[in-house]
Amino acid sequence: MSKIQCKSCRIEIDSSAKFCPECGSRQENLTHDQPDRQSDKPQKDNSTRFRDMSLAAGVVLLITLSYFVIVEPEPVPEASQPQQMTGHGPDGMEMTFPVLPEDFGGLVTVGDSYMDEGNFPLAAECYKRALDIDSTSVNVRSDFGSCLYGMGLGDRALEEFHEVLAIDPSHGIALFNLGVVFSGQGLSDSAKFYMGEYLKLESEGEAADRARKLINEMGA
Repeated sequence: MSKIQCKSCRIEIDSSAKFCPECGSRQENLTHDQPDRQSDKPQKDNSTRFRDMSLAAGVVLLITLSYFVIVEPEPVPEASQPQQMTGHGPDGMEMTFPVLPEDFGGLVTVGDSYMDEGNFPLAAECYKRALDIDSTSVNVRSDFGSCLYGMGLGDRALEEFHEVLAIDPSHGIALFNLGVVFSGQGLSDSAKFYMGEYLKLESEGEAADRARKLINEMGA
């Protein structure tokens, strides 16, 4: 298999790698298969690739999601960026507010943009509005759960990931992310269970090494 250099840390990696195993950065020269969707429902994006956040014990939650996995979008086109409107806050200060789209596809695209920026509250609002339109979209619901966890709402995130599995029991991302949330809550038995279920489905998946590492860190 041919080798390339990671665009971020410059170590040598397999040319087929989607993410650098050393620094976790996405390799932009890769393409991904488009997920199946019902023809009468708008698509979330052109791919359902993994997105990594950073998670490390003892570090502030919003910047510690290294093990967390969500569906990764393509770069958002300039035209898809949310418009802004000006108003006044409770203290009379002039403020700028985003004008969110009203259609499913637009909400998801803007939500992905906010997610890329680490703006979990606005991303969650976009995903929530999109789910009000199509509550069966497991990828959007999984991303919504990831935002909730990023906001420190672990129990609400668990509810969303369980809802994903109720719709699609083989949704690997939801299984993995359940393991991450339980691990963050110190519930190692539950965390190891869901990590194990993920590995049964995707033993060679992109998050497989991270799942095994978390299991090892939690011990027997």
